[in-house]
Amino acid sequence: MRFISLQSKDVVDGTTGAKIGYVSDLEIDPICHCIQAIIVERFTPLKFICIFKGPPILIVPIENIITIGEDVIIVNLPCL
Repeated sequence: MRFISLQSKDVVDGTTGAKIGYVSDLEIDPICHCIQAIIVERFTPLKFICIFKGPPILIVPIENIITIGEDVIIVNLPCL
């Protein structure tokens, strides 16, 4: 799977079914060249407030990904 196909996917919490955000980047281990985490840009209703601070992000470790579907990525976030 290529990053461009991951980047357009929504991220959904598996326990609540709530939409968290979308994949904006990946965290890759430089030694073993494997993905460590996905970086999710969260949905915010007042996005214009984040212009100066940058968007709120959430780092989801690869162990917390339940499944990667055609349209969404379902994750398990116990302490969100």
